[in-house]
Amino acid sequence: MADVTSGDQYDFSNLKVYLDANKDGVPDSQTPVTSVTLAAGESVNLIVQATTPTTGAGGAALSAGDLGKLTITAQSTLDNTLTATNTDTVKITNGAVISVIKSASVTAIDATQASPTAREVEYKLVYQNTGNTTATDVTVTDMLPAGLTYVANSAKLAGVAQTDGVDADGYKFVETTSGSGKGTVTLTIPTLAPNTTGTLTFKVRVDQNTPAGVIRNTAYVDPDGPSGPEGDTPSNPNDVNILSIKKGTINDNQNDAYADAEKTSATAKDNQIVIASIKQGEVAEFSATGQGGEPIVIHNTGNVSEEFTVSVDKGTDGAGGLPAGSIVTLYQADGVTPFISTGSIPSGGKYNLVAKVTLPASYSSSSAIKAILTTSPKSDATKKDTLDLVISQVTPATVDLHNGDASDTNGSVPGASGKDTGLDIDVRSTKPNQAVNFPLQVDNSGVTGDNFNLAIDPAHALPAGWDVKFYVADGSGNPTGAPLTNTGNINGGGNIKLVAVVTPPANAPAGDQQVYFKVSSPATGLSDVMVDKVTVQADRKLSLQNDRIGQVAPGGTVVYKHTLTNTGNIDEGATPGSLPFTLTNDQSGNGWVTSLFIDVNNDGNIDAADTLVTGNDLAALTGSIARNASVNFLIKVQAPSNATPGTPSSVIFTINPATVTGIAHASISNTDLTTVTEGQVRLVKDQALVDCTTGTSATYTQNTVSAKPGECVKYRIVATNEGNATVTNVVISDNTPSYTTLKAISGVSPLATSATLQNTSSYVDGYTGTVSAEQSPLAPNASATLEFVIKVNPLTP
Repeated sequence: MADVTSGDQYDFSNLKVYLDANKDGVPDSQTPVTSVTLAAGESVNLIVQATTPTTGAGGAALSAGDLGKLTITAQSTLDNTLTATNTDTVKITNGAVISVIKSASVTAIDATQASPTAREVEYKLVYQNTGNTTATDVTVTDMLPAGLTYVANSAKLAGVAQTDGVDADGYKFVETTSGSGKGTVTLTIPTLAPNTTGTLTFKVRVDQNTPAGVIRNTAYVDPDGPSGPEGDTPSNPNDVNILSIKKGTINDNQNDAYADAEKTSATAKDNQIVIASIKQGEVAEFSATGQGGEPIVIHNTGNVSEEFTVSVDKGTDGAGGLPAGSIVTLYQADGVTPFISTGSIPSGGKYNLVAKVTLPASYSSSSAIKAILTTSPKSDATKKDTLDLVISQVTPATVDLHNGDASDTNGSVPGASGKDTGLDIDVRSTKPNQAVNFPLQVDNSGVTGDNFNLAIDPAHALPAGWDVKFYVADGSGNPTGAPLTNTGNINGGGNIKLVAVVTPPANAPAGDQQVYFKVSSPATGLSDVMVDKVTVQADRKLSLQNDRIGQVAPGGTVVYKHTLTNTGNIDEGATPGSLPFTLTNDQSGNGWVTSLFIDVNNDGNIDAADTLVTGNDLAALTGSIARNASVNFLIKVQAPSNATPGTPSSVIFTINPATVTGIAHASISNTDLTTVTEGQVRLVKDQALVDCTTGTSATYTQNTVSAKPGECVKYRIVATNEGNATVTNVVISDNTPSYTTLKAISGVSPLATSATLQNTSSYVDGYTGTVSAEQSPLAPNASATLEFVIKVNPLTP
């Protein structure tokens, strides 16, 4: 600090500087300072005290109007090139010396506060006459700077309330624009004696959301009023710091930046966006154009530009929060561009968001669920504000499986919904192993695409052997393309027409079979069931095997085996009289005797366990013959003792099944041809499943043996001379059946016992044709045997 040595009339002495940190015009202490420390952006006031001399330069007396000047310079101790200089000027006067000191009730204020009183500042102007004469028409003025609004009727002079209008109290507030609260405070003091002090106070409000910074206010005093020769003298400048406040809100209102604590029950101020209902699979959009109809708005309620963060709290599944697997995606206002950042929002500005909630595809609920959006300034995560996004209910999507016609058969089939929920929607009649078609239509009532597996309801599985295949239907309802196991994608609100082809197995019993079709989505879990019915028609198939040829000696007997097999799909012989039969012998008039037995123990021989058939109804003795069951019969033919060799006898065994369930069955019969010979040779053939490598068998039987492709069967044919005379040229022969070949196994197949194989060189693996052996002579009661193995041809691809 220094005197100016030129351009003035005198110099100062006793120069001192005092700190005025609160800028109230009064030194904070009586200790002079030579340096101050300031933070970035910080400022302080300094008060300079100096003593004027009694004489000027050269000892001349000072006179009114003489000037004295001094300079004060601030220099950075960190960088001495940084300096700032201020020059003060003091003018000598012989009249009153009036000064004014300005202070404020606060030094800093939060301009973002909603409460007006919280933003009030009381200014105090202390004016005084330090001169030697009384001053008249002293005028104190204070023009309010931008950001301040005058509080009406708040002025007090020496503690006495003043009116704002022009009246006798000398105080007035003149607005620049009527009702604006902006203008100038003026106080006129008629007289102010030397060493007299006065105090004027008045209040202002900092305008809400005034930008951060400093409001500097300086009052002025004119010692002789506007018409006098003296000019205005400024007060000390007073600063009110407008704090930098970073905060914001998020709500559902474009025009009201209300915070969580200010919410009401009114829809426009309830701090939530509610979507009343969405369908399962539908995306919930929270925006002005979405299902909720209200915007998501982030308001910058601070007084500085700020970027805001947004977080999503999906809550707890089962406790009002979103279900597990939910996705909340934020977008910019266009609802298309993904949200990354609000960017810098100016004070008082706003930013619109769109939130889209995607719930798990399988989710539906009648209870409300919500997510919570939270926003906060990026630089201050503690200043949070929230908005609830509520979905009141999620109505289940449905899939409807029906037959696609215009009718609707209602019922209560478990798992069925929509159309055709009753039993037996369509009924088709067919025979075993013959397919029938059922029309199906699958409707996806959801809002998004879905796909559905096609199957029979596991809770109502079909019996073994039933076959079901699904196809896309053509325009006429016929199956097309390859079989399906899944519908493929069906758009929301779309459908697909199908055909189910159902085939009962060849052995399906007659009667009704309900078919529970089921569609189920692997994505959403939706399912539906529809029930059709197949009526399997009665299919009667009785066979009688086989015709036989034999020989008998005069007075001898021969026994023929016949097998009645039921290969149909109903039980035969269930009622007496349903299997009438006849047994005739064209030689019965010549002493021949024919008898019929049921082979109860199925050993092929007539013994005590077997039942002699009397009457003309087999059903009375056999009882019901189940599907795939059979009954063995033995016919015994006895020639008279005087029978002439060469005489033939023909026995015809005929079964005439009665009509059952309206279905007739043709007669079936076998013929046994017996010839009288002097030497009676009887052939007995039996068979067994064997190992194709060894050809050994555990048990032979005369019953039917079933062999699969690639398996082997061994035949044993025994010729026995039951006559009293030796028989010559006995040949035992048999053919390999169709679809089989001979299996040659050394010492096992073919093998002749008490006989000689013929054409042995032909009997190799793969041979087809006749296998034979000869024995001559064959004595009475002697036997000859032929054995060989055949292999069922394997299946070819």
